[in-house]
Amino acid sequence: MSIVYAIKDQKADREVDISLTSVDQSDIFILFHHHLDPTITHCIEVSSPKQSSIVSLIFFSNMVSLITIFGLLGNITTGLVYLAPAKTFWYIMQRRSTEEFDCLPYVVKLLNGYMWVYYGIVKPNSILVATINGFGAVLELVYVTIFLIFAPPRTRAITATLFGVLDVVFPIGAVLVTQIFCNREMQIDVSGFLSLLFSVATYGSPLSIMKTVVSTKSVEYMPFLLSFILFINGLTWTVYAVLTNDWFIGIPNGSGFVLGTTQLVLYAIYWKPKQSKTTSDHVDDGWQHESLMLKN
Repeated sequence: MSIVYAIKDQKADREVDISLTSVDQSDIFILFHHHLDPTITHCIEVSSPKQSSIVSLIFFSNMVSLITIFGLLGNITTGLVYLAPAKTFWYIMQRRSTEEFDCLPYVVKLLNGYMWVYYGIVKPNSILVATINGFGAVLELVYVTIFLIFAPPRTRAITATLFGVLDVVFPIGAVLVTQIFCNREMQIDVSGFLSLLFSVATYGSPLSIMKTVVSTKSVEYMPFLLSFILFINGLTWTVYAVLTNDWFIGIPNGSGFVLGTTQLVLYAIYWKPKQSKTTSDHVDDGWQHESLMLKN
């Protein structure tokens, strides 16, 4: 008895049949494990009840696979991260001024969203990466537009310049160059590396917040909600990266998970009950400080 299933060789653009001549628990594990790789395309030669039960297991795993579950969870948590600055921009619209807020975090996050959308498009079976970052890119575009409307003239000019260079010229140039001069594998590597680079930048700024917490022995500017969402988001996408063997996703989100964990530990050490109201008043400041490693 044998079960034959096909794995698509992406590099050779062909399908390779692999047969298992004996069916036992270890084979079930092998089938289930390999099915987590979305390159498996189909199963054939089912001729016995035992084989049928194994194929049913594979079909069930396809419907509720760990990759899909963690990808959807990652979409939810990343959506929360993208939505978090909404309160800041509502404040800006009410005051009709950007005051002391910095445009750079939102300009860079918009670029980061673009790069992840491109990566999700060029890499097979990465639609969940493209969808959530497409949503995020739209939100960041709205944030930058609001910033341009309400910023004072000098700040508006700086924001417009950064937006033009980083959010228009650079992504268009990156897409055109890779589409014209690179094969698909190189397109995946280049877009993945750029996405990783900008993600590490946006995850890095919690270091400055943690330094402030340690020096002041206060969590006033490190909101618990922000730290918790960063922790969950980093954990979710790190698991997704392990399941899909995608280290372009794993490295920045693993960093985010470590930083989120460290922030929660610091919060447990330095939190004081009397700070609860003050902390909630500075949630927007916390999101501002979180946004970008490059910001001092």
